[in-house]
Amino acid sequence: MRVGAKKVVHMIPVSLYSLVSKRLIELILETKKTESLPTSLAKSILYLWQRDQLDNAVGIEKLLEAAMFVEPEKTLEFFREIGLQEIVVPLKEAFR
Repeated sequence: MRVGAKKVVHMIPVSLYSLVSKRLIELILETKKTESLPTSLAKSILYLWQRDQLDNAVGIEKLLEAAMFVEPEKTLEFFREIGLQEIVVPLKEAFR
């Protein structure tokens, strides 16, 4: 996990974890830019997915990291769309 990712996750209301998890999974699975995703991160996500743990804080952290690797602009746009603009700047800073 990168520095600041945990802080960003805590800015997301728990009530939105399910929506955020679902959309980040879609972004990751739909991308053609998988070569930029570290194998260890992909394995972590698969491990959490198998245990139905992608909609909690740890799962969101991993998904957020992966989404920012493969589709940073789409990830930022998603947070704007759901009304969490205050996350965009800290997210950019956490994952530059």
